[in-house]
Amino acid sequence: MHYPQVQMQASVTGINTIRHYNPIKQSEDQDPTGAFIKKWCPELEKLPIEYLHEPWQQTPMEALFNDFKLGEDYPEPMLDLTQASKQARERLWQYRERADVKRAIPNILKKHVGLTRTQKNTVKSN
Repeated sequence: MHYPQVQMQASVTGINTIRHYNPIKQSEDQDPTGAFIKKWCPELEKLPIEYLHEPWQQTPMEALFNDFKLGEDYPEPMLDLTQASKQARERLWQYRERADVKRAIPNILKKHVGLTRTQKNTVKSN
């Protein structure tokens, strides 16, 4: 990671959007062959690649063929990722409506972006 990326992940820049990542998509994108998973989660190394990132997606028959018991060989998911992500996004976006957040925007932009004259006028009018 480079410095601006670290800032963005720490939420000190990019105030106009929410950085909310899907851990499964990141796993598939960053470890497409499953090398990292197989090294650090050897209990998953025998699974076919289509289940390596989401072992809980196997049907009971596939799990049987793969000699894999969810809950014994690997823990069951702690939450429903789709639902939890939706709830987290909703909570985070609600912050934009808070008065203290609205007051902080000009200072954040000034410190991290350096506004043009037009942008400064837009921020003042909000």
